[in-house]
Amino acid sequence: MTKPAACIFDFDGILADTEELHYQSFQEVLEPLGAGFSWETYRDVYMAFDSSQVFARAMRAAEIDPDVHGLTELIDRKVDAFERLLARAEVTPLPGAVEAVRLAHSFGPVALCTGAERRDVEPLLERFGLAALFRAVVTADDVQISKPDPECYARAVELLGRPAEDCLAVEDTPGGLRAAAGAGCQTLGVTTTHKLQELAPYADRVIGSLREFPGLFD
Repeated sequence: MTKPAACIFDFDGILADTEELHYQSFQEVLEPLGAGFSWETYRDVYMAFDSSQVFARAMRAAEIDPDVHGLTELIDRKVDAFERLLARAEVTPLPGAVEAVRLAHSFGPVALCTGAERRDVEPLLERFGLAALFRAVVTADDVQISKPDPECYARAVELLGRPAEDCLAVEDTPGGLRAAAGAGCQTLGVTTTHKLQELAPYADRVIGSLREFPGLFD
């Protein structure tokens, strides 16, 4: 694999091991409404979605009209729950994540493209010492439709100022890889949350950990 002109990293499951916290925060809001779901359902169906997509789909599955409770209120309650959980958790970067971002930054500009809300990710980027390295941060707050729709990656590419085909997207979910490919990016899957056979149909290459990232360009 040649060195990309720019790299775009997902956040949850790529830079930080936060998916369990997101799952718990969704359940804190949805279970009292009778719309909770299993970890397996979150992993297989919802993991690449933004919060509005998760709430809308989960409540429809439970035959509850999302408008009765208001999506904005539900999202605010979920973000509050996530922040409480995060304050009690020792969240550290995933193995190789910091090194991968720094190496990518030495090649060219880097961006973050995530379905999480901005207030969920910016404190952790600061904690990890990575915030200053990102030229652009695209979150659920910045797009109309999040992953697997390509809008978020198209926006990240635009902000990086590089052709999409020269940008490498680093993702851990099939939905995220589909979004990146739909925007014309090169794709690298990492088996943090999904297995090789689940990512391979959507990725140009798959690795087991970002610890392998430097070896891709030897």
